[in-house]
Amino acid sequence: MREKVVNFFDKGMFGYKMLYFVLVLLSFNSLCARTTGLSYLTYIVAFLGAVFLVFRLFRWKNYIDTRGILFLVLFCISYALSSILMRQYGLMENIQAMIWMVIQFFAVYAYDKSRAISEDKREIKIIGWFFIGYTFVLAAAALVMFIVGYYHYRPVVDNAVITGFLWNRLWGLYSDPNYGAVFSIISCVMAGYFFKTAKKGLRVFLVIHAVLQIMYIAFSDSRTGLVAAAVTAAAAMFLIALRLRRLKQMKTVLKGVVSFLLAVVLAVGSIGVVLGVQKGGNAFKVWQHEIQTQNGEEDKEKEEEELLVGRTEADINNDISNRRFAIWYSGYEIFKTSPLFGISFRYYREYAKDNLPNTYIVNNDFGEFGSMHNAFVDIFVSQGLLGCVIILCFIVSVLTAVFRRLFKSDDEDYKYRVFLLLCIIPIFVSMMFYSETFYMNTGGAFLFWAFLGYLMHSLTKDSKSKFDFKKAEESHV
Repeated sequence: MREKVVNFFDKGMFGYKMLYFVLVLLSFNSLCARTTGLSYLTYIVAFLGAVFLVFRLFRWKNYIDTRGILFLVLFCISYALSSILMRQYGLMENIQAMIWMVIQFFAVYAYDKSRAISEDKREIKIIGWFFIGYTFVLAAAALVMFIVGYYHYRPVVDNAVITGFLWNRLWGLYSDPNYGAVFSIISCVMAGYFFKTAKKGLRVFLVIHAVLQIMYIAFSDSRTGLVAAAVTAAAAMFLIALRLRRLKQMKTVLKGVVSFLLAVVLAVGSIGVVLGVQKGGNAFKVWQHEIQTQNGEEDKEKEEEELLVGRTEADINNDISNRRFAIWYSGYEIFKTSPLFGISFRYYREYAKDNLPNTYIVNNDFGEFGSMHNAFVDIFVSQGLLGCVIILCFIVSVLTAVFRRLFKSDDEDYKYRVFLLLCIIPIFVSMMFYSETFYMNTGGAFLFWAFLGYLMHSLTKDSKSKFDFKKAEESHV
């Protein structure tokens, strides 16, 4: 009976993952973000996550070989220690952050090495087409909002949820255009991967879909999205070029140089395409305004800066980093006060006000900041040197698997693994510019851990699970 129950929860884990994915997507959808209904769904998902993980513990031996999983266990222990040491500033929100990290690490990322890769591919196909459909609807809706000039501002406590085109940026239905732009990049990667095997009608849809995503990246004016797009394009070109037939005959060094140069060209080209689309959008907005003014549809003249996509230097405080350098330095100041264990993640402001009232995140001309706008600085501040060393060991473990085995893959496995890697890269890049993946309950965090799990499973798959032709031959002798 017990075995049947455990099997039931094992088989139901993917259904739970999809429910969790829906939750994190809706959390950054302006129609649902910060609503009571979504809060109820959050409690349900957290409770079900605890249930599924309890039953997964009965088969912990199946998951203990997950790449770097012991480092993730230690990382959670380190975070619990930091939270306990800083409990005077608050504990409940740190517990919530811990819950989501545990779900991401041990339900979304952890994998059973004996499981068939074909099962992973089936799940990826469902996740991919679902995500493509979701981002297609949001990009199409955003483009309509851009054309009609629609926007809505909904204040929520000490923040706001924005919809449409406002402050020279296209938010659309994403509550943060940076997240939306990164989603668009990942969605384009998925569309490219599915294109070859899709039917003719779906291929047309995927092309239209990719065009819409590029338009959203351009009109969102997300510099994070622009950098992520360039890096992803460069990585795609480099990894694909290494397996091009025309380059296979070249010596390793020369092939690497040529692949690198092609990667640079594509990276620059991708930036040019995004900026070109943005320029075309601006020309359309100016033309549209002139027509509306002539027809008397505009009540008053608008300044050109209000029409065009793109924030000015004044909008970002004449600071190319948009305050990030100051925030990161503030993080360094806080780190120095608790360098070994950190101060935990969810109570930066309370700690800073008590110990460093003049530090930038709580003393500036804009407002208080609750994160460091960089995932690695967040770890640096939240868990100190202990957390940094642990997560560095995890990263080295993952990268070792990638560099040792990716380039030795046969062509079919290579394509599959490169696809997974290209879905992870935009999120990794975004981690440099806003808080993501760790401590955060976001769509990006889900995709990062899910696809990293699929990638590690593929790279570390037990060779014994493959059909052993030599052993089979010997058995018939």
